[in-house]
Amino acid sequence: MQDNQTSSPIPPPPGVGYGPRRRSRWWIPVAVIGGLIVIMIVMFGLFMNMIVSSIDTEPKTVDVRDKSVLILDLSGGLPEYKPQMVFNFGDDGPSGPSLLDVLDALRKAKTDDKIKGLYFRAGGMGIGMAKLAEVRQAIVDFKTSGKFVYAFIDAGTKSHYYLASTADSIYMPQEGMLEFNAFGASAPFMKGLFDKIGVTWHVEQFEEYKSAAETMSRDKWSEPAKEEIRALIAQRSDMFINAVATGRKLDAAVVRSLLDVGMYVPDSLKKYGLIDGFAREAELKERIHMRLNPDDSTDHPSLRTVTISQYMRSKVKSKEETSDMGIAIVYASGPISSGKNTNPFDASGIYSKTLIRDLRAARDDDDVDAIILRIDSPGGSAYGSDEIWAEILEIRKTKPVYASMSDVAASGGYYIAMACDTIVAHPSTITGSIGVIMAIPNFSGTMSKLGVTMDTVSFGKSSNFLNPLMPSTDADKKQFRSLGEGIYRRFVQKVADSRKMDYEATRLLARGRVWTGQAAKDAGLVDVNGGLIDAINLVKKRIGVSEDSKVHLSLYPERVDNISAILRIFGLGDEDDDNTEARTAVAKHVMASITGSETSTQQLLKSLPIGLRQQVRHAATLAEIGLTEHSMVMLPMMVPVE
Repeated sequence: MQDNQTSSPIPPPPGVGYGPRRRSRWWIPVAVIGGLIVIMIVMFGLFMNMIVSSIDTEPKTVDVRDKSVLILDLSGGLPEYKPQMVFNFGDDGPSGPSLLDVLDALRKAKTDDKIKGLYFRAGGMGIGMAKLAEVRQAIVDFKTSGKFVYAFIDAGTKSHYYLASTADSIYMPQEGMLEFNAFGASAPFMKGLFDKIGVTWHVEQFEEYKSAAETMSRDKWSEPAKEEIRALIAQRSDMFINAVATGRKLDAAVVRSLLDVGMYVPDSLKKYGLIDGFAREAELKERIHMRLNPDDSTDHPSLRTVTISQYMRSKVKSKEETSDMGIAIVYASGPISSGKNTNPFDASGIYSKTLIRDLRAARDDDDVDAIILRIDSPGGSAYGSDEIWAEILEIRKTKPVYASMSDVAASGGYYIAMACDTIVAHPSTITGSIGVIMAIPNFSGTMSKLGVTMDTVSFGKSSNFLNPLMPSTDADKKQFRSLGEGIYRRFVQKVADSRKMDYEATRLLARGRVWTGQAAKDAGLVDVNGGLIDAINLVKKRIGVSEDSKVHLSLYPERVDNISAILRIFGLGDEDDDNTEARTAVAKHVMASITGSETSTQQLLKSLPIGLRQQVRHAATLAEIGLTEHSMVMLPMMVPVE
């Protein structure tokens, strides 16, 4: 018999009490996540709104008011061709108006009753002499209308003053400064550095003037290199001195002597007749306004101005007769590489397949009656140049093709020009350089300095042909030279056939020598001296249009549709081959447009003097093309204007 026991209640689990029940806080993480989603949606909406609002679709038409002054400001540079921008946060984006825009605007403003004068504001660096000379001539022509030209320089260089010397009056602030130094050229030579680290260069140049590799293999220029550089510098110096003497009504000998000082403050510039007076920019603009509006009693009146880009979007009615004929201008700017350009917003180089595509598009356009190939190139890939040369010969069977040379059309730039019907070069163009350069570094000395030895197993004499880590043999060097010899011989023969000369006479003009456009004309390497407008007028005559009539101009590369580009970034829309590369390139361009970010290397490059900067870029281009190309037809060096 069991005893009855009272059962006790089961104790609650640890941590659980019998107090009031606590409310759940599940809504807190939900609210945080929801808030983040809302913020992301708002930010994405703002970002897309910024994209849509900044996309350059149809530019707005500008109304030019009476008593306006056209502003010429080249602080953004003077590109041959204005690349397409996905985002446009200003009139010109990162670059200034194109050369054709400037020339066209000055021509139209000359007869526009609403434009009373021109205001040139000094700015921009590294613009070539040929482009500067074309703009200067356009300003001189503008002045024949009787309209005034004022120039303002706060801190300037010779290239700025070259354009300013066309003005009726030049003003500077008293705190300003002007570099007014004699012309010259300099370049860094790296042989001493390479000797210290055990690197030697084997160079084959065809012939003595083809001096592109001298900065790597020598400690100073050879005499042939100095000879051609002297000729280029002398021509630029004479052009500048004569222009300043004419513009400022000074004796040429006086201008030459003033260049020997190098740097001037405004007091001295006024003393020697190089400027007319002192003024801050705001003060100068007020003076111009009062000249146009003498009855205005406003304390600080605002001058009516219009930029080149704005003026090109204005409702200016052309007073020229309009022809039904059309001309295509196909731009070929930068070093030449084989292959195609996968970034439609980068116009900084010539890619053979991309340029051929543009040439074919111009040929197939029924509204185009002739083609101008506008060349601004120091050359580059021999293979890429030859591809373009062959295509131009084919297109000439259908439509006339004229070459218009800009600042430089040398080596590979001349190679593609010689395929055209007619070659037009500005007197200041750097051209010629008909030659081939082949250079290869050898690091066997570096390996030795580091205590590194080499051992090989081979099944033939050529297994280590030009191995950069082993000393080159005489047989290697002989074969290396034979490779370039054939390219050079064929280059010279093509020039001879194009210019209707015999081979030996052409070779004497070749030898890698650089010529000015004027000297090249005298030697028979180009047909006509003139700028882009001269080339257009020659083509007009060829297709039966009078010089006073207007023709439709089609520009290549054609502008890319921005909406399609945005879609490509997100992997949508139609794309060409190599779509991954293209999408990456466009995405990089968009981010650069938004952030304006630069690499440390780019920042360092910008800090260098303009002449040295051009040399470094040229050397880097040589090295970059040399990584993929077996041989180059490249200009020996870039000659700065400054």
